Amino acid sequence: MFIHLGEDTVIRIDEVVAIINYGLFLKDEGNKALIERAKMENKLRDIGRQMTKSVVITDKYIYFSPFSPTTLKKRSRHFY
Repeated sequence: MFIHLGEDTVIRIDEVVAIINYGLFLKDEGNKALIERAKMENKLRDIGRQMTKSVVITDKYIYFSPFSPTTLKKRSRHFY
């Protein structure tokens, strides 16, 4: 099954490692370093033209989504 993250981005649900609130995620220095590394390795996908509300981590990429973590989690539960 798949989950729509925003814009034209859809990923497989089984690829998702974590869905985290963007504001909380950036409060940790280690997470900021993770984002910088993902940028350098071209593994960061900022998919929203709107304000980022959540960070979706997969084994391949980190996505910034304009949807809240609650919305994304609800969408993923529809398929289980």
